[in-house]
Amino acid sequence: MKRKPFYNLLLQGFGYIVLGNFLCLFMTMALTMFATNLDFYGSEVVFNVLAILCGTLIFFMLMFTVAWKDGARERSLVKNHRVEAPLPHRWIWLGLIMFAIAALPSVVLLLNKLFFPQADTFLVYRFVSGSAYPFIQTFVPMPDLATDAWVQTDFRQIDIMSPLFPALMLLYYAIIPVMTQLGWYIGYTDKFNKDSIVYK
Repeated sequence: MKRKPFYNLLLQGFGYIVLGNFLCLFMTMALTMFATNLDFYGSEVVFNVLAILCGTLIFFMLMFTVAWKDGARERSLVKNHRVEAPLPHRWIWLGLIMFAIAALPSVVLLLNKLFFPQADTFLVYRFVSGSAYPFIQTFVPMPDLATDAWVQTDFRQIDIMSPLFPALMLLYYAIIPVMTQLGWYIGYTDKFNKDSIVYK
């Protein structure tokens, strides 16, 4: 066993971002289908809160896990004298690059809203950034076509979207470097080892 190169870990982190977006998208669509059968006061609010909580947990636990695995590997390498010392800040840099990758669609959406209103990247954004889907359901809801007779066929969700929404998502993705560094630290220090916890 040897230390994985930086680019290898970055590819792994990118894969976890894609997986997180897919799982959040799938989870939100499944909850939406379930919520359509619910008919009680406040059901929409309950669904939105549940979708955001579950989506956040899924996405950031994956960011945590990819770094935690590398931290555990690094601990083993140092313990077996395969390397002289750990690289404690590696996952800060990896997390920042992963943040840039995850936040890129939100940046494009923000630029679209502010400077290119004739374009519409919102539909693509919904599926590319699946981790944002729960927030879209809450902050940029679709109109109820059954009751809102004024809605035209050329309605675009991006027209009613506030520029604050993609800005909010940029702050959301800014948590990625925090989670990756925390994951690496807990993996390296073996904080989840039950035996060491009981021993202490």
